[in-house]
Amino acid sequence: MRRLREIVLASLGTLLLTMPADAQSYAEPVPLARTAGGTHAPPSIWPGFGPTSTPPNAPAGPAIFPPAPPMIPNGRPGLPEYWEEPLGSYGRYDYYAGAGWLGLKRQENDKRPLFVRDPVTSDNNSPPPANSPVIATTRWPDTDLYSGVRWVFGVAGNDAALEFAGFVLPDQTQTATLTLPGRISGLFVNAPSGFNHLFDNADRVRFSFRHQLYSLEGNYHWASAPSGAGFDYLIGFRYLDLQERYAFTVEDNSIQVGPDPAETATYSTRTHNHLIGASLGWGARTPIFDWLGVSWFLRGSWFANRADIDVELLRHDGLVGTRGSSSSWRFSHMYEINLALELYLGDLCRIKGGYNLLWLLDVAEAANQVSYDLSNPRGQRSFGGDIFYHGPSVEVEFNF
Repeated sequence: MRRLREIVLASLGTLLLTMPADAQSYAEPVPLARTAGGTHAPPSIWPGFGPTSTPPNAPAGPAIFPPAPPMIPNGRPGLPEYWEEPLGSYGRYDYYAGAGWLGLKRQENDKRPLFVRDPVTSDNNSPPPANSPVIATTRWPDTDLYSGVRWVFGVAGNDAALEFAGFVLPDQTQTATLTLPGRISGLFVNAPSGFNHLFDNADRVRFSFRHQLYSLEGNYHWASAPSGAGFDYLIGFRYLDLQERYAFTVEDNSIQVGPDPAETATYSTRTHNHLIGASLGWGARTPIFDWLGVSWFLRGSWFANRADIDVELLRHDGLVGTRGSSSSWRFSHMYEINLALELYLGDLCRIKGGYNLLWLLDVAEAANQVSYDLSNPRGQRSFGGDIFYHGPSVEVEFNF
């Protein structure tokens, strides 16, 4: 027993003597640091937090601190994962605003025949033969590239933003003229009194198509950065306003006899779509160099649409042949794709140039309301129109 006690006491003494030496053999732990093997969190895509200076007095030596996070223009690295507390100066962009140019080419109107070439050059009070060739449709005139402006303003947080944006394609009109003295006959029936034979064997028809499109939206964005790419998610509301007017003016004897208001009439249809609803979107922004990146975005919008339709047949001496209006609530929807290159000018400015695709479905189009029955004051009441737009855009954005 005594021998066992001596062994235990000797062991305790040896342990007590060696503890201070062991404690002094280990370096003090470095606070707020991990090893260089720690993973680096990829940056978020939203403007908001970007390093503006290198952390001062970073401890030297291998395997203690990786290099400071790279400058990501217009990005928000947040706090590096290998620092548990912020070191150095980080600038915050609370606001961003941008403006630019938008061009959208509208698809052509549906091709519905309106006028044929009559083999007879004078009024004979009889319709043209059934095999008369079509010389004008509702595709006259051709649509154009509509130019407008777009804008955006947002308030950003760490990885989220509240944003307001919109675009305006102002009222623009395309025209076309068909001249064939005495040979232009329309495919219309039931002309009101005072309009009899005015659409037969006419000399000239002038077509016009007016278009305007407005968008106003408010969105909440939030961002993540898995796999090194910054992903952007969107939920919001949107108001879209689409107005169109399709018209053609028939001059019965303006060339063969001379202009006469009593022998000139305009048939016109007008549509106004008021669309309000919700949007969901998903996209990404990926830097390629410190001065260049790419981005893409997909979005869908679903609307309640109040569609108004106006129809009028008016002789130029003031005689009204047909006039009527109607309204209806309908479901409409829209889908968009945007692809862009982004040029970073420092960390406060970005120039974005891209291409846009937009499909607007189940709306009232003006050209589709034309009725072959000239006595019908409500037109065709067509609400199933589908419009495809595409075109370029350029935008300059500043972060504050």
